[in-house]
Amino acid sequence: MTADAADPDEEALGWAGDERDAAAVPPPRAREPREGDSIPGPLLITYGILAGLYLIYTVGWIITVTRSSTSLPSLLGEIMFQLGEFLAIASPALWFAAVLVLTRRRKPVVRLLWLLIGLTVVVPWPFLLGV
Repeated sequence: MTADAADPDEEALGWAGDERDAAAVPPPRAREPREGDSIPGPLLITYGILAGLYLIYTVGWIITVTRSSTSLPSLLGEIMFQLGEFLAIASPALWFAAVLVLTRRRKPVVRLLWLLIGLTVVVPWPFLLGV
């Protein structure tokens, strides 16, 4: 075959004026990694352990709430008491999520510090004390 009689399939793969060599085009540059783009492995494992502890706290609050037999005479009091129980159950998950969202642009040490503070704040004391 001559160069003048090009295969129609080959013509479909190029544009008119597309005679430059593909090797002459430099490959696209990769984005420079920024600080905080990736989480180191040990830090990721630590976050997983802390998330597991917060999950255990949530289970502790669920057990505490289901054991409670408190009943209040007024409707408003009962609604407020049940809202408090719901917030007690949700508090570990809310704390964990809030720390992850609010410390997104901070150093990992700050995030770990707030997560450790949360472990002392949202402890299911009634469960631990057997009340």
